[in-house]
Amino acid sequence: MTMTSSSEWLAQSRDGLRDQLLVTLWLIVTFKQFPNDELLLYPLALYFSWAFVRDLPLLFPLIKRAWVLFLFPIWLFLSVSWGVETETILKNAAQLLLTIMICFYASLRLSRRQIMLAMVIAGAIFAVLSFLAPLSGGLAQRGVFSSKNAMGSAMVILLVSALCVVLDKGFPRMIRLGAAAAALLAFNLIFVAHSATAVILSAGAIMAIFLFGILPTGGRLRSPVFWVITLAGTAITLSFMATILAFEEVNPVEQVLAIFDKDTTLTGRTTLWAYATEQIRLHPYLGVGDGGFWTPQDWTSDARRIYEEFHKKYHAHFSFHNSYFEIAVHQGLIGLGIAVLAVSWSLFQVIRAVLVYNAIPTVFFFTISSVTMVRSMTEAGLMAPFSQLPMLLTIGALLALRDRLSEAPRRAPLPVFRPRTVAAE
Repeated sequence: MTMTSSSEWLAQSRDGLRDQLLVTLWLIVTFKQFPNDELLLYPLALYFSWAFVRDLPLLFPLIKRAWVLFLFPIWLFLSVSWGVETETILKNAAQLLLTIMICFYASLRLSRRQIMLAMVIAGAIFAVLSFLAPLSGGLAQRGVFSSKNAMGSAMVILLVSALCVVLDKGFPRMIRLGAAAAALLAFNLIFVAHSATAVILSAGAIMAIFLFGILPTGGRLRSPVFWVITLAGTAITLSFMATILAFEEVNPVEQVLAIFDKDTTLTGRTTLWAYATEQIRLHPYLGVGDGGFWTPQDWTSDARRIYEEFHKKYHAHFSFHNSYFEIAVHQGLIGLGIAVLAVSWSLFQVIRAVLVYNAIPTVFFFTISSVTMVRSMTEAGLMAPFSQLPMLLTIGALLALRDRLSEAPRRAPLPVFRPRTVAAE
């Protein structure tokens, strides 16, 4: 069912009010860590675990076709046999399995619009707190977050969510106005954070929403005049840039990085990747298991050298700032291959959905998935438990799969979704 009026949307949200509130609360808790958040996180996790088992007959059609998502948690459990930190491995494997279960729950119980609204609510809370942070002695550049990069990335998520809600006429007018205010606040905080990654991500996200969400609805993609103007403008721009670069000794990459106080090592990231490459060479196939590398307390380890080189306290959390290096070091090249397989499957589902149904809700998940993939190149966490961006990628893939299952003619009696759980958008 496609919701085309405010009354339809409100009626739908009332039917799934409990599910909406629970998932919204989960997204708030995982949007940013805060003191004593486990008091909410653990009860919610317990409920979602029980709900997954309760709804297993309803989820089975999805599980049967999305089994690839469970391969990486299984590999984590198997890594107990060669990893050193057994407790860490089991904890992370169990949490990642729970994360996937929550994604299945959300994709069964909620619509795309409900998840979009939940993301706006979660992001807006921390955006307002970050905006007010300087008044309470905090730093404007990072707000209530641990760093400016963390705030910038969080505000990109809010910006994408809010813009999609604004553009989606399936939402009531008041919600769209509130989302517009949230988008303006997020846009402001992105530039306050002075994060190159966040600025680039926000520009790319806005372009994706424009190309897939706005242009097709106006029929401009079928207009020859539009393509003539677009291609002519692109040609002129590229010719101008080529002329400038031919006569001026300018390195555009260095110039852009300098604007954000970055160097060509990406603030030491390339150094970290060199350490990771050496570690992968030593343990290529199986890796060292979760918790097996970042052990700065061991004065003989490479991790201690990294902590000292980057002036980190030994108890501080650190990573290789690249999801693929992080996975390859800890789960080996085999684990990396399994992770890439799961991510590729999810991306295929999301891209297929936006090409077939280029409505704003599918554009939202496509844009979030694109942000997830770009961010995975400079930050770890692509397959981390409770990591919000990868969760949204997985939920988007499962929603696309759910839509196809609900539309396909059934050759045999399959479990039927409850009416209130299958609002398409």
